[in-house]
Amino acid sequence: MMSKKPFKDDKANKLLLLEGINDCHVVAALCEAHKLPQVFKIYDAGGCEDVLVKLMALIDAADGVQDINTIGIVLDADDNLMSTWQSVIDNLAKKDYLIQSELNKNGTILIQQGRPTIGIWLMPNNQINGMLEDFCQILLDNPVALSFIEQCLNQAKTQKIATFKDVHRAKAIIHTYLAWQDELAKPLGQAITAKILNPNHQLALTFKDWLLDLFGGNHASP
Repeated sequence: MMSKKPFKDDKANKLLLLEGINDCHVVAALCEAHKLPQVFKIYDAGGCEDVLVKLMALIDAADGVQDINTIGIVLDADDNLMSTWQSVIDNLAKKDYLIQSELNKNGTILIQQGRPTIGIWLMPNNQINGMLEDFCQILLDNPVALSFIEQCLNQAKTQKIATFKDVHRAKAIIHTYLAWQDELAKPLGQAITAKILNPNHQLALTFKDWLLDLFGGNHASP
């Protein structure tokens, strides 16, 4: 009998939707590192569009089908932070959410009467383009190592050894660093648990506080 896939249970009144399994493991590791209360479930929705489709379906289900009061989404900003933000708020506007014009650098929380509370975090930090690996690169918190890896990657690019796209540079950096550690190439979530990536970096603390504000606050709409 096949084991149940992780992060695929959406039967909860508080859900955090993520883009993929790596994102789920990173967030789960941060929650464990900070002993966050287990009041919400992490759900692997797939890619960005899948997250938005799932979000819309859950908002509809909250109207008498499923008892859900809080939904968080974590998306990669990718190469256009504001375009990703616009896509999110355009979808929410269709569900009658009144949207603030600017993305909160500490994570956005939208409270709408009669609707689930919505939390939005755009990787890496709600301020710049990037993705999960950029978030993890910031948690690396080792400027000497980062500088040396940058030099190595630049040389590899010059000699046409490395073929990664510039948008994936953070992936190359973080996985190079992890491959150089004593226990080779730990997955990103395990790297946080092992404190190879710093769970107490200010960015990680800001993300943790956003989760607590979103899922621990009294946001229930009448």
